[in-house]
Amino acid sequence: MKPRFSVTLSLLALVMAPTLALAQVNFTKHNYYVGMGDSVAAGEGAMPVTNGYVYRLYDESAFGNKQEMDFSNMALRGTRSWDLRDHQAPQVVCAEPEQRPTVVTITAGANDFFRNDPDVVSSANRVAQAVDLLLNNDGVLSPALGATPVLDPVTGQRCRALQNVTILVSNYYNIPHPVPAVYQLLDSAVQGFNQALSSWLQAVVVPAGSRIAVVDLYTPSLGRQGLVTIDRRLGYNGPFDFDIHPTNLGHAFIAGEFKKVWNSLP
Repeated sequence: MKPRFSVTLSLLALVMAPTLALAQVNFTKHNYYVGMGDSVAAGEGAMPVTNGYVYRLYDESAFGNKQEMDFSNMALRGTRSWDLRDHQAPQVVCAEPEQRPTVVTITAGANDFFRNDPDVVSSANRVAQAVDLLLNNDGVLSPALGATPVLDPVTGQRCRALQNVTILVSNYYNIPHPVPAVYQLLDSAVQGFNQALSSWLQAVVVPAGSRIAVVDLYTPSLGRQGLVTIDRRLGYNGPFDFDIHPTNLGHAFIAGEFKKVWNSLP
């Protein structure tokens, strides 16, 4: 009887194998979340990088049921405000899939300063211009911002702006540099950028059905420990050799602040 029982189990395994392979269920997607920006949005500092705040927001169904949410993260390390405005925003508005983003998160602008551009007001302006393109590219661009329309490279026509989208733009958190003079320099740049960003975003004309909100990371980060890799081993090697990216704790913190703003929207 034992050999016969063994054969029966083997046959049962063969019969069940295709069923198990096809067990995954696909769902109709009603929403589409796109992350944009620099290395912070790309997940740098997290271990693994898929613990970054953008991935957390998707994985934790912050903007809707994950099974019904399409998702892309187009953020890249080293991205500057020009890259966001001139490359990432055009890719979003000129892509014409059946479904277009319903939620966009953005963190960008700090790399301008760290690559020798001290004009944080202009950096913040370019971030706001990117938001303006996402919302108004095929209509009247917000006159105070000065963005140039994005044209389809084949037709030469303006690419279609997003509709019924919520765009959440974060500022930057406090960087706890241990040298007071360097801390003051960094803090002045961060605060200057954050204030300019908030001001420029208020100039964006928001079409009916869409929303913009600023996610303040700076204020709730003050006095917090362990959010930035500069606090961790190998995160600080000298006054001008340090890492400003969020730790896993920092990315969790950022995701939490995005959730708070999202949940507070009417």
